[in-house]
Amino acid sequence: MDLIVFGGQSNMQGQSECLSENDVVKDAYEYKWLTDEVVPLKNPVGEDITYEETCGSVFSEEADQADWLQKHVTGSACFGHTNLVPAFCRAYTQISGRNVTAVHIAKGSTVIADWLPGSRGYEILVKKAAAARKKVNPDRVFFVWLQGESDAIFKSTAGYYKEALNRFCDALKKEIGICVFGLIRVGKFTNDERDEQIMAAQNEICRENPDFMMLTDIAAAMYEQPVYMNPYVQGHYSAKGLEKLGREAGKALAEGCML
Repeated sequence: MDLIVFGGQSNMQGQSECLSENDVVKDAYEYKWLTDEVVPLKNPVGEDITYEETCGSVFSEEADQADWLQKHVTGSACFGHTNLVPAFCRAYTQISGRNVTAVHIAKGSTVIADWLPGSRGYEILVKKAAAARKKVNPDRVFFVWLQGESDAIFKSTAGYYKEALNRFCDALKKEIGICVFGLIRVGKFTNDERDEQIMAAQNEICRENPDFMMLTDIAAAMYEQPVYMNPYVQGHYSAKGLEKLGREAGKALAEGCML
């Protein structure tokens, strides 16, 4: 059994336009922290956890975005739609031949500082991941990260973002024992130099630090292909886009970490 922790902001939380499928993924499970249970993995994924560590609400068309963000530290797939985790785990299990438990801990509109040690996001991430590890006793723990769009908006530099990633990875190695920090490189959210700073940081850290693995860099090209983008929410992937990202990233992790 492998444990894969999925973290990031809205594209990892899942903000697609529909629920494309919700078939159970063979040999894959999802850990639910609020109920301390392992369930068959399928769309939609994730948990809506409030800052009080209680069950919150799914982000829906009726929700006030500012109010929802203020109350929640993590969120399930918006509107109950498709997320990349099932497609990722389907590819991973098929190629690796291993069982997997997924832990989804993501929230839209977050910058990397919202997930670093000392933040509430980090605290919940570690609590949930550690509880999942205790529950399933995995052979290996991986971390998969899709985030950086908000840092681009706020003009984070490549140097700042890379240093933050290094701190984040070091902390997760100590706290939950991750063996690989997998990166799904961001796309062109701002479509200017600000995106380039984040992509450069992610490229550099995968070249320089063996703890990191670039799982896929296709997101930038996907932004130029309407079929892969949510037609109703700018800068976010469609269900088909999230499934493509998930498949490619899951394949890369399985092939790069074969036992």
